[in-house]
Amino acid sequence: MRPLVAVLFSLKLAVACDVAPPLWSIQSPDADPIYRFVQKGRVGYIDNQGRIVVAPTLDEWVSGEFHNGLLVTGIADGSYIDKTGKKVLETGFYRNWDFSEGLAVAMRESDNKWGYIDTYGAFVISPRFYKSPNDYVWTFSGGFAKIKSRGLYGFIDHAGNFAIPPTLLHAGEFSDGMVRVVLEGPCFVPGTGACDFGEVVPPQSKNTGAPPPACRFTFVDKSGRAISALRFDEARAFADGLAPVRVGSRWGYVGKDGTIAISPRFENAMSFSDGLAAVKDGGLHGYINKNGVFVIPAQFEQASDFHEGLAYVGNPESGYSYIDHRGKQAFRGSFLQATSFYHGLAHVQLNGTNRFGPFAYIDITGNVRFTYMVR
Repeated sequence: MRPLVAVLFSLKLAVACDVAPPLWSIQSPDADPIYRFVQKGRVGYIDNQGRIVVAPTLDEWVSGEFHNGLLVTGIADGSYIDKTGKKVLETGFYRNWDFSEGLAVAMRESDNKWGYIDTYGAFVISPRFYKSPNDYVWTFSGGFAKIKSRGLYGFIDHAGNFAIPPTLLHAGEFSDGMVRVVLEGPCFVPGTGACDFGEVVPPQSKNTGAPPPACRFTFVDKSGRAISALRFDEARAFADGLAPVRVGSRWGYVGKDGTIAISPRFENAMSFSDGLAAVKDGGLHGYINKNGVFVIPAQFEQASDFHEGLAYVGNPESGYSYIDHRGKQAFRGSFLQATSFYHGLAHVQLNGTNRFGPFAYIDITGNVRFTYMVR
């Protein structure tokens, strides 16, 4: 079941390729603990005590996160408001995005080049990255921003200098000091949905009529050095020193030294969080420790990462509940939809069949801090 607000968010797709998840939640590890809600078709935000800090006066497609105390109120451009809802930065740019690590992507209409501004609206990385099909920019993550130049990927630091030159065929984003990359091609990188339909790399590859093979992945560190000669059929982000990798049809984990730390034997595997990782075995999900040992047996149809000591498990039919590190239900109650905790709050849909709610933000004891109806 998708709340109406999620459907309306899809309007952003045509302009910014930024679609909110079915139930809004904070996705960035450095976002401010300010949480979105909708009432009577207008958007507001609460703090982690459940107090309204931005009254529900914003347009319904505003779905971003607060970063560095600021939120951009346009789709791909617009003013920034502070945590009281007051406009504090009128950029006047042709394009500008949310802040991350103190910087935001922005473009003047006359330039057709991307740069990065500070929280005063001044360019600290001058507009120098072209806007074209083979050129693009990303927000900062893990100390670096991904840059696509002439179809190849590299990373800049906060000064705008290339820490890793644009020589990579494909790249993810830095996490735990590592980034997933493709070094050999031509091959096809699957997309992740929304506007990401996948791509053939390198982009200059000739069309021979036959589809290119699937890409194989490795990781590089902050200097651009590959961790080993091993290549994986799929890979996910590093966390706690390990990354999930697929070899054939089975998932395991690789360490930062490039050696296999947990042998590939799972049907699926996610990154570590709170010292545990969700894996799929025998059609069900459980949790392993960094030694690859099940500490919560595989027994759940669906399972999320642990955050702040809790994870949600279940399915859309019977609902979702939260468990602790022992696999025990943390508090009574189940929810039609659930999200991970962030700074003490999680966004849930309370039991019922109304697609407009009720929705709530709950604390780690299960107490409701804020509840609302979309309509």
